[in-house]
Amino acid sequence: MRISLFVVFGFVLTLLNSCENAPGIAKPGELDVLPYYDVAGFVEGEISKLGNETVRKTTRINGKEQSTEVTLSQEEWKEELDAFFRADINKPSMVSAFSTEVDGDILVHRLLPGEKSPVKEIKVRIIDDRPIWLTFKISKENIFYTSTILGEIYMNQRTQKIDHYSIETTQKIMFLDANNLRIKGAVQP
Repeated sequence: MRISLFVVFGFVLTLLNSCENAPGIAKPGELDVLPYYDVAGFVEGEISKLGNETVRKTTRINGKEQSTEVTLSQEEWKEELDAFFRADINKPSMVSAFSTEVDGDILVHRLLPGEKSPVKEIKVRIIDDRPIWLTFKISKENIFYTSTILGEIYMNQRTQKIDHYSIETTQKIMFLDANNLRIKGAVQP
């Protein structure tokens, strides 16, 4: 009787100890606090959820549109959504460059006047602690050149995976016509 009680107690103690040190789960005191919404971490996490889903991809270059269906690998997803990684503002040099506002269920980070960053704005709609959509604007400008990137990513609430996304880039060089590229992708069920 004593031995079985000792075995059960040992098993319960081991189980509780293993739950505390589960891989991928940080202890409460060990979480990194980021000043802004972690765009790169969010996109990386969503890419890891995608398997061999087919994407209906529409590309428009200066008004000429082409549609295809493709299956993207994890690396191809990272390339496809690279603009979202470039929109991440969690860098030491940007720690106080953005204002943060909450408008209902939308979190907004805006570049403060006088601060320098290509990222101008990030918006995230969060419901029940889950992002529903994320948008950003990146803009670079000098005397000869203007470039703007707008990105949007929307989640499927049923599957909790990426539903569709778009990335639009407009570049204008002095004395030349503007170039416009838009990529829209819809993940097929």
